[in-house]
Amino acid sequence: MELSRPETSVDEISLDVFSSFEAARADWEVLFANAPASAYQSFGFALDWFETFGRTRGLTPMIVVARHSEGVRHGEGARPLALLALATSRLGPLRIAQFLGGKESNFNLGLFAADARLDAAALRTLLRRAARAGGVDLYRLGNQPQAFEGVANPLALPGSSASPSFAYGTSLPATASELDARFSADARKKLRKKQARLEKMGALVFEHCATGARAREILEALLAQKAERLQDPSFASGAMRDFVLGLCGGALDVHALTLDGRIIATYAGFIHRGRFSAMLNSFVAEEEIARSSPGDLLLHSLLRDLLARGVARFDLGVGEARYKNAVCDETIALVDTLVPATPLGALAAPVLSALTRAKRAVKQNPRLLATLTELRRLAR
Repeated sequence: MELSRPETSVDEISLDVFSSFEAARADWEVLFANAPASAYQSFGFALDWFETFGRTRGLTPMIVVARHSEGVRHGEGARPLALLALATSRLGPLRIAQFLGGKESNFNLGLFAADARLDAAALRTLLRRAARAGGVDLYRLGNQPQAFEGVANPLALPGSSASPSFAYGTSLPATASELDARFSADARKKLRKKQARLEKMGALVFEHCATGARAREILEALLAQKAERLQDPSFASGAMRDFVLGLCGGALDVHALTLDGRIIATYAGFIHRGRFSAMLNSFVAEEEIARSSPGDLLLHSLLRDLLARGVARFDLGVGEARYKNAVCDETIALVDTLVPATPLGALAAPVLSALTRAKRAVKQNPRLLATLTELRRLAR
């Protein structure tokens, strides 16, 4: 971003606040094609998520498009400068606006044109203007990278607090030998032994970039395995199943490891602008197979496949896990931003901020996190 150019004045900006995805689609696709963004900001992801999760939760789309009025003065169309893909919901008397995508989105970002030079004061002013149109008391903008693709995130406003969890990522090297060199000789030896142990049980096959009916079959197995391992039936039916299988129609990059034709591990994610973002993974719960770490074996094979396709960046999303630290050398800092738009929102903001800090304290304490995870399992 050219720092020498002046900030855009809020007086030069008009706002549209849409409750219709189609009304915002043209602006959305223009900005998504060029703005620093992840696959989670795509029109298709947001629409599919709303149709499967958002609508059943009673959410209302609130898609904010900021435009530069300069083009209008010159007889041109008002070009989009920024787009925020939000949804509103009730929390008691509060109406809160949050990013579309919920916990299924690992990175939340607004879409900003390269010349959208909006400082923090201007953004707060524009958010308050949009809030009046949408009847919003408070913006709760969670899990935002402080920067993405080397560009500072304008919505990571001063006063933002650290999100409860990090995200994990890495840059991929140019060759498979360089990738191997990132792991110790002992780690590579253990993986070879685990693969050999599985190969004694039957034919082991790594499948990459599955499409069509085969991709759906792998995703069906993924959902069934997660439902069994997590003892969470929501993966086997309802919104999660509809969402994942709906995305199967071309958006998800699907991978599997099979043993004598049986799917024993899976990975599914998105590729956007040279970055693979893992969204879901699974492996079978049977001890005889699970002890050979089929998920780790598939992950290493997936990394080699991505190298061969020229993918430069890889991330494993939000949440703490041993396997993420094993392959990722970056913890991606995420922040939650609260922007009150009414006096009621200003009263609620400190309470929600305190809840975020408490949740982070639990997430970053392994003993407390283990206790909470067990309590959740027992409550199902």
